[in-house]
Amino acid sequence: MKRKSYIQFKIPKVELKTQEENKFKLNFNKALTGFLSTFIPKANPDFDDKIKLVEKWIVEFDNKTGIPEREIGMDKNGRIIVKMPFGNNYGYWTDNNLLLADFKNHFETTEIRQESFENYWSSFNKTADIKT
Repeated sequence: MKRKSYIQFKIPKVELKTQEENKFKLNFNKALTGFLSTFIPKANPDFDDKIKLVEKWIVEFDNKTGIPEREIGMDKNGRIIVKMPFGNNYGYWTDNNLLLADFKNHFETTEIRQESFENYWSSFNKTADIKT
């Protein structure tokens, strides 16, 4: 039996009803994030501002537990913009209680090969400007 599984999926974007709501939500979120980050350290200090730009996620799971272990996020152009855990960045999906079955039930997922995941993972090392 395989020890790891690899899936990719896109997150559907949710649009607010009006531009005024967008401005209010954006300003509120910035203020709240700024306030909280003075007391609580950020889980992903190098990538927090990039996570919202991710269009496609590729995630590695342990088959025995179903827990996400590593994740890669790509922007709308297919460029890798986040990789976690990496350096001081704990992770987005690795820092929650979702299991592989939850991802398959809530997102439109497709499986990918381990070699593909590893190629994406190592290619970010070559281009990253994040200190590890």
